[in-house]
Amino acid sequence: MKHKTWAALMAAATILGASFTTLAAAPYTDLNTLPNRDAVDYLYDIHCLSFAAGDQFLPNQIMTRSDVAQLIYDTAASMPASSYSFTDVKPGKAADAMAAVSAQGILSGYADGSFKPDTIVSREEFAGVIYRYLQYCHMADVTETNVQPYADADLISAAYKPAVEALHAKHIMVPADNRFRPAEGITRADAAAVVYQMLHSDKKYVSHVQIESQVIKIINAEYGSTAAFFQQGTLYWDGDMLVLGLKGNPSKYLQKRITEETARPDAVSIRRVHFSRLDYTQLMTRAVNAIVDTDGVQNYIGAVPDYVHEQIVVTVRRPLSEAARTEVIKRVGDGIVRVETAETSGQLGRRQKADAAPEEAVRTANHGITAAGKVSYSPLLDQTASDAITSVQQDVIR
Repeated sequence: MKHKTWAALMAAATILGASFTTLAAAPYTDLNTLPNRDAVDYLYDIHCLSFAAGDQFLPNQIMTRSDVAQLIYDTAASMPASSYSFTDVKPGKAADAMAAVSAQGILSGYADGSFKPDTIVSREEFAGVIYRYLQYCHMADVTETNVQPYADADLISAAYKPAVEALHAKHIMVPADNRFRPAEGITRADAAAVVYQMLHSDKKYVSHVQIESQVIKIINAEYGSTAAFFQQGTLYWDGDMLVLGLKGNPSKYLQKRITEETARPDAVSIRRVHFSRLDYTQLMTRAVNAIVDTDGVQNYIGAVPDYVHEQIVVTVRRPLSEAARTEVIKRVGDGIVRVETAETSGQLGRRQKADAAPEEAVRTANHGITAAGKVSYSPLLDQTASDAITSVQQDVIR
């Protein structure tokens, strides 16, 4: 049985180029007898412990919902910000973390608009958060199923059994005595140990973000910048394959660099595509304007590119009128835009009770323009693309 822990996003260390070999000890004064001190030192070094301010870590203190939100937000490093605010949370960095993780469905608020930041988190609730974070990172699949059940498995709530079992199969959050203790509060020390395990993988597994980071460095070397590359190509995940989509021929040494400078060259592919990232931005702008001009801004919710199927996915509150459909095809082209409808209440679908399983936003496909398909999403790539496209647009304006 091969032991696999997970490098979920390798946190800020991968993205910012921090060293993994010379970590400084955390300056907390109460860690001398802590068995998993390395976990705390590591997370402190990569700036993941903003919830533990001061000179004491308080390893036995139970994590609150606010603490957990900040831990996950810091670990993700590039999680998209959210403008949502909760009725019981004051503005600030902690509020930003709670809004962001809630928007991604990782740790959601309550139906009354509150977050209850000071409520303590049980071990099974924390397992649910970690599992949803792995889903957010596209790393929640379980390949190992022959796992010995916990001695107290019957005490685990039904809503959290899938999460607990998945983490068990991934060798994350596995107590040495084979008792999970689901109702007990998750301590700061245990939470740090779990995240530390999640952020480390064996050599047989490479996280998406590790591959992304390596390929982005290659792109910068070959094309000068991601902004320059995105004028002629795109970068997206198709399952577990990172695709460099190019409208023309690849640069001279691109394939050679991928072979020599990535941990998993077999997980990187160069493909010919019709649209660059800049093209997608322009197509989205045309599609959105066509919908707003005909059906009004109230019907428009959002738009994202689907790089796998080379389409623009537009989400609206109600099916498009015939006039809007005609205008979209006129301005963008036939077969390029896919429209999906979302009930207004579906936008609140990410909110849930803390003791309930996560809910998905309610969406139904509108087949009026094209058939529905998969949208490939990567937080790091989307942020990189956003920054690069902004740079390109500014260059055009100048």
